[in-house]
Amino acid sequence: MSVTEQQTALPLHRRVVQLFYGKLARASGWIIAGGIAAGLLGYVFQVLMGRMLSTQEYGLFSALMALCAVLSAPFSTLMMVVSRKVSEYRIKQDSGSITHLYYSINIRAAVVGVFILGVYYFLVPQIQFYLKAPSVTPVYLLGVLLFLFCAIFINNAFLQGMQRFIWLSASGFLNVLFKIIFSAVFVWLGYGVAGALGGTILAIITGWLITYGALHRSLGEGRGLPFQTRHLSMKSALPVLAANVAFGVMTQFDIILVNYYFPAHEAGLYAAASILGKAVMYLPTGVAMALFPMVAENHARSKSSANLLIQSVGLTILLSGAAAVFYFIFGEGIIELLYGKDYRGAGEVLKLYGFAILPMALVLVAEHFLIAKERVLFAYLFLLTAPLQLIAVYFFHDTLLMVVAVMGVCGSILVLLGYGLLGYEFLRSKVKKI
Repeated sequence: MSVTEQQTALPLHRRVVQLFYGKLARASGWIIAGGIAAGLLGYVFQVLMGRMLSTQEYGLFSALMALCAVLSAPFSTLMMVVSRKVSEYRIKQDSGSITHLYYSINIRAAVVGVFILGVYYFLVPQIQFYLKAPSVTPVYLLGVLLFLFCAIFINNAFLQGMQRFIWLSASGFLNVLFKIIFSAVFVWLGYGVAGALGGTILAIITGWLITYGALHRSLGEGRGLPFQTRHLSMKSALPVLAANVAFGVMTQFDIILVNYYFPAHEAGLYAAASILGKAVMYLPTGVAMALFPMVAENHARSKSSANLLIQSVGLTILLSGAAAVFYFIFGEGIIELLYGKDYRGAGEVLKLYGFAILPMALVLVAEHFLIAKERVLFAYLFLLTAPLQLIAVYFFHDTLLMVVAVMGVCGSILVLLGYGLLGYEFLRSKVKKI
C-alpha cells in the first residue's frame, strides 16, 4: 500500500491529528510561529501607520506597498529557484557550489538591479500620476526599496534551501520590528508617507545584515572547495516568474486599482480592510515555505510528496478558513478597534474579504508544491485568470464590495481549475508519484 493510500485509509480524526505532527508540521511550525509573530507585528505596523497618517495618505502608502509587492514578484521567483538549487546542493553536501552560487547570484542580481532601477526612474512621472501621489519622493523611495529587496530575498532563499527555519522565522519577525521602530520615528518627525518608506528601507538593510550573519559561517565552509559554475537555467525560471507576477497581480493590484478608481477616503477604507483580510492568505505561508524544500528534496530523490501536499492543504483549510470566519463575525468591530472611527465602513468590506482571498491561500500552497517539483501548471492558469480579474474590475467597480466579489470569483475559478487538473492527473495514474 502506498503512502497516499495509507493516509486515505486512516480515520478522519486520525488524519486531522496527523496534520499537526511529522516533519512538515514541525518545520512549518517554526515558520508559522515566526510568521504569526511577524504578522501580528505587521498589523501593528499597518494600524500604526493608519493612525499616524491621514486616511488619504494611508491609501497612497498602501497602494505604494501593493505596487512594491507586484514589482518584487521576480524576487519571489529568484527565491524559489535558488532555494530549490540550494536544496539540491545540500543533498549532495556540495558546500563549494553553495558558496559560489551565493556570491555569483548576488553580483548578477546587483548588475541587473541597477539597470532595472534606471528604467524604473525613467517611468517615475507616469507612476506618480497613476498613484495620485502629491510628491515624487515616495515613488523614488519605492525604487530604492525594490533594489534592496533583492538582496534579502537571496539570503532568505539560502536559509530556506538549507532548511534553517528558525533563522528564517526570526529574520521575518525582526525585519517587521525594525520597520515599526524606524517608520514610526520618521512619520512622527513629520515625513509622512516618505518617512514610512524610509523606515522600511532601513529595516531591510538591518534585516540583510542579520540574515548574512546567519549564513556567514556556512558560506565560509565552502570557500576553496570545488564548485559548479552553471547553477540556474533562465528557461526554467521564466514560467515561475510568470506565475509569481500573476499571483502578485491577483492578490495586490486590487489596492492599486481602488486607489485609482475611487476617492481617496474610500481607497483608504479599502486599504485597511484589504490589508487585514490578506492575513487569511498569508497564514499558510509558513506551511508553503517549509513544504517547498522538502518537496524539492523528495523530487531529487524520486520520492513521492503526495502526503505532504495533503497535509499542507489540510493545514491551510483549517488556518485560513478559521481566519475568514473570524473576520466575517467580528469584522466591523476589528476595524473600529484597530483603526478608529475614521475608518468606519471598512468593516463591511473586511467581513467578505476574508472569504474572497481564501482561494488564493490554497493556490499559494499548490503553486509552491508544483514549482518545487519543477512543474508550472499554475503559470499557465494564471495567464487566463489574472487578465480576467483585471478586466472584470475595470467593468465592475461601482462599489468596493463589487471589487471584493470579483476577487473571490476569479480566485475560485483558479482553484477549481488547478486542483481539478491535479486531481484528474492523480486519478489517471494512481501508482504514479505526484
